[in-house]
Amino acid sequence: MANNQSNTEAFGHSPFRGLPLMDIPNLLEQIPLLSDMKDKDPAHTLLIQPFEYDPSNPDIEPEPKHGAGVYIDKWDDDHVRLPCSPLNLRNNGSLKWSIIQSALLHLQQKCVENIASISDIKEAIEECHETRFEIGCLEQLLNRTFTNDQRTQFLTKTLPQMISLALNVDTICSQPPPLLRIGSNRTVTISQRQAGSLLACAFFCLFPYQFHGQTYQSINFHLLFKSGPPWQLEKLKCLLHYFQRITEKMPKGVLTFRRFALPNQWRPKWMESQAPLCPIHIQTDATIEDMHGHLQVDFANAFVGGGVMNTGIVQEEIRFTICPEMLISILLCEVMQPNECIFLIGCEQYVSYHGYAQTFQAKDDYIDPTLIDNWGRKLSHVVAMDAICFSNPLDQYTTSNVHRELDKAYTCFRLPKSYEQSMYGVATGNWGCGAFRGDEQLKAIIQIMAASEAMRPLIYITWYNPNLMESIWTVYKYLMKQQASVRDLCNYLCQYSTKFNQLPLFDFILKTSISDLRKNL
Repeated sequence: MANNQSNTEAFGHSPFRGLPLMDIPNLLEQIPLLSDMKDKDPAHTLLIQPFEYDPSNPDIEPEPKHGAGVYIDKWDDDHVRLPCSPLNLRNNGSLKWSIIQSALLHLQQKCVENIASISDIKEAIEECHETRFEIGCLEQLLNRTFTNDQRTQFLTKTLPQMISLALNVDTICSQPPPLLRIGSNRTVTISQRQAGSLLACAFFCLFPYQFHGQTYQSINFHLLFKSGPPWQLEKLKCLLHYFQRITEKMPKGVLTFRRFALPNQWRPKWMESQAPLCPIHIQTDATIEDMHGHLQVDFANAFVGGGVMNTGIVQEEIRFTICPEMLISILLCEVMQPNECIFLIGCEQYVSYHGYAQTFQAKDDYIDPTLIDNWGRKLSHVVAMDAICFSNPLDQYTTSNVHRELDKAYTCFRLPKSYEQSMYGVATGNWGCGAFRGDEQLKAIIQIMAASEAMRPLIYITWYNPNLMESIWTVYKYLMKQQASVRDLCNYLCQYSTKFNQLPLFDFILKTSISDLRKNL
């Protein structure tokens, strides 16, 4: 892939409404100085030794928590079950890890001898997993899409290094990471090398079942390997490019995955809130991932990652595909509850793209220019925010569902204490619309309310829909002229819950002054 610094095609000057983007506080303008890693919260697990990034010596790499060559196993319901565990057993009681080692070393030797083929990869994965797999998509990519040079590069250079990353997962990680279970309020920090090792294990489908019923997705690549639609091949192309990049030059940074559950006593009293409306920037010709230095919203599934490990290819799946380190959250995170969200901090982008959904295509190699904090993490802050998927779209206007979405958005937008001095913006857009059948106008008002309550400026990306940009701006100006508060917007939504089948929400707001609204209470 050629190098390209842009995620999307050039659109020239991008029109916007509201506050100029440069006037919205940004993490990159004044990088927050975080407390020493040694002073971390007890609920924060480091898989690395306390580390401080030194910009004058960027090649220093974090060390595993227990030191080089040491592995301390944990095999329980609170930790990822790693394939190297001595408790990872076959039905006959023999160690799975010795079988995995034998199969992958045999494949690695074939790579070294320049005789490895797609059939050898299939045979090794099946031997490791003790299951037969259909890998038509991987076969098509390697044998028919890749050029001869690309195929040789993968089989003789990238693949053997991936095998080494997988086979050394014990000493690279030094212990299994804890699971971010429901309600746990836990945080895990790992190195990019550790992420690469875990993802190499996922490529070879090495992770055993986690024994948590239907509350986790599998991170193993077996569904991605199956024959599928054209965009599935494009996703796989992005992921193999990631492995090529990290095996050519391993990134030295740090990643953090944080699960947060909002306590009931912190839930806003929406009908009482006097909070004024937040500043807003509305833009159409951009993507959320273009909003560097702001909190970027992942329009998530309750199972973080959504359909990224199979045929899904909308906003969340695309983000995880171009930033593969985000896939680690699938391994760690149990299904989200209504009062929960997941933060993904420091994940690097490796590929640019064009298109969306069925038109998605990997484009170019991407060198991520994002600045780095003193923990060694790129200042890429993403929050997974899952909306309700409405089988009946009319249900979204009920008070209970509106309050659920308000609480969810506030949970995601609320600033943690370590960043309270940096009221940087929230970049979002048509959350829960499209496949989840949400009303764009309703979701815009809900997110304006949540950002206002959290006292954060909002960056609203309308995804190449200039009419929506204009309509949001018209309503926002109308509300600001009347000095509307969050409580007023809540009253609008409450009264609209009985009128949604008569007119669009924005029309209702524009036809109802706040003074008239209050008379109807």
